[in-house]
Amino acid sequence: MRLFLMAWVVVVMVSVSGCKKAENPPQAGGIRALVSYATFRPACFTLTITDVADASRTEFTDIRVDPNARSDIRTVAILGREGWSRNLRLVASAHERSCNGPMVARQEVTAQVPEVGTTDVMLALRADDLDDDGYVSAEGQYPGTDCDDTNPNIHPGATELCDGVDNNCANGEADAPGGATYYRDVDGDGFGDPLALPNLSCIPPAGYVLEAGDCNDRDPDMFPQPTELRCDGKDDNCDGVVDNAPFDVGAACQTAQNCGGTKQCTANQLATACVSAEQPVEWFIDEDGDGRAGTSVGLWCANPPAEGAVTEQSDCDESSRYVFNGATEVCDRLDNDCDGQVDEGVASCDPAAWTVNTDSPNTAVWRAVAPYGGNRAWLAGDAGQLAHVDGNTVTTVAGCAGEWKSAWAASTGRVFLGSGAGVFTTRRPTDSAPCVDVTGPGAAPLNGMVGFENGDTVTLYAVDSGGRIIRWTYVEGAATQEAPGLLQQVVSNLRSIDGTTPGTLFAAGAENVGGTNRPVVWRGSADGGTSWTHENLGALPTGGFLYGIQALTATRAVAVGDNGLLLERAGTTWSVRPQLTLGSDNTADLRAVVAFGSKALYVLSSGTNDVHFFDGESWSRAFTPPNTMFGLSATGPGDIWAAGSGGALVRWQP
Repeated sequence: MRLFLMAWVVVVMVSVSGCKKAENPPQAGGIRALVSYATFRPACFTLTITDVADASRTEFTDIRVDPNARSDIRTVAILGREGWSRNLRLVASAHERSCNGPMVARQEVTAQVPEVGTTDVMLALRADDLDDDGYVSAEGQYPGTDCDDTNPNIHPGATELCDGVDNNCANGEADAPGGATYYRDVDGDGFGDPLALPNLSCIPPAGYVLEAGDCNDRDPDMFPQPTELRCDGKDDNCDGVVDNAPFDVGAACQTAQNCGGTKQCTANQLATACVSAEQPVEWFIDEDGDGRAGTSVGLWCANPPAEGAVTEQSDCDESSRYVFNGATEVCDRLDNDCDGQVDEGVASCDPAAWTVNTDSPNTAVWRAVAPYGGNRAWLAGDAGQLAHVDGNTVTTVAGCAGEWKSAWAASTGRVFLGSGAGVFTTRRPTDSAPCVDVTGPGAAPLNGMVGFENGDTVTLYAVDSGGRIIRWTYVEGAATQEAPGLLQQVVSNLRSIDGTTPGTLFAAGAENVGGTNRPVVWRGSADGGTSWTHENLGALPTGGFLYGIQALTATRAVAVGDNGLLLERAGTTWSVRPQLTLGSDNTADLRAVVAFGSKALYVLSSGTNDVHFFDGESWSRAFTPPNTMFGLSATGPGDIWAAGSGGALVRWQP
């Protein structure tokens, strides 16, 4: 590059390229760069010119300054040059002390060389050398090396003194003559031996440090510090106590199994563990409510988290309140006394002793049966058909129009009905007036219901095909009754609901996934089912619906559905149980279920009229009714009711 320096003016010749028609010569126009600086004396002042179109085209020039001026403006003329574009990037920079010193000021602008005439461009550099010692302040965007810009005697070139000041801006006073008290640090942990002879120096002698207090100058892991760093049987922090905070070795503690012990160091010396000589034992809870504990809650020394836990296991089947150690064996297909045998020693016990009631009208199609004890029950079905059963006598009830899909009866005999149009009704056996319809929150079929009694109050829960979960609180004798209300609506077609309490409700049906029905179970919240959670059923062998669900305990339940599917919940996990198959391995759709534990289930199936029984391992045929059955219910394992088409009503009361 050709530079022309005259009268403090630098002329830089840069051409302009890319012109396709006749224009003024490249040197016809120019840029006058006015480069100013203030409050410092630049030792190295440079202007760099770069072609914006091609960064490899770069030229630079040193700008001479007046050594006596701390602020000035220098002018640089920049002319065009062949091969360059007109667009230029101008960078002015200044360095402290020399061109090898730190850059203390910089500014960049982009300008265009005019075709003719001159364009002025301003570049202003600012750096602080307030004490005018030739060193720029170490603060700012482009710091220099002066650590105190208010004192001309403090800068990197000054002589260090033992005067409490870092005169040369480096290493404090470590490089100054004079003295300080240093202590021998044999183990190199940064702390010296307070009992050894100290050394006075302005700079620390080799192997000496300013800090004393080392309680063992032969061990680099022992020195003053806030807390112990290792659990190693040593006083690591020199406070006079071995393995204290945060380890607190020897302090009383409790293990995760509530066993009393003391804190001891772990093998990695980074923590303590509670070590106990006590041996935990297994604890059990009563999950099925039969007064005997059989569900393990793990090994504990004391106070397991489960309420009511005991150390004696006295129940062999926590899914059934009819089975526990020492119970009396009765004829109910259950091993009541936990001796491994079923119905042994019970006189005249005949599992096949089902009876068919011939008093039921043969024109009826019963969709639901709701027994309530004492050989009494309600039957409900199509076309407003409703009947009360007392022993062998079936009395039809008129004036209750509706396509009744579900029924539940309280111990008082009051029945609650749900219709195919989302309508509720209720009546007692002694009522003579027509039924009064109660409108629900939806118009979809009410497929299932369950109720809970508390004095004169019945809390009824129902589900419908639209995914509604409905609660109806009915107070016997009240002048007005609360209407059924919607608790939650889920994206499912619900067919059944059950629970042991209002806080242990389960609802079952199907959800549509990609156009295919898939079994689904929802679990109600412990506050009475005000919110519902989608249960994880795991991998299932088949799709379709779940048509029946029954809660066995607060955490156990069974559900049945299409293709002979039987699911069992234990704790929080659902598992697939043996599938019901008919002849030639054909599966049957399971339409209803009553269960008295995981080893005593009755179901109704399509494909045959049979009532089937599951003993926990395999299926068997319990009874073949005369007609297709739709409703299945029970008051206990020795009182099973089933009803269906042709007025069919059958019972098992061995």
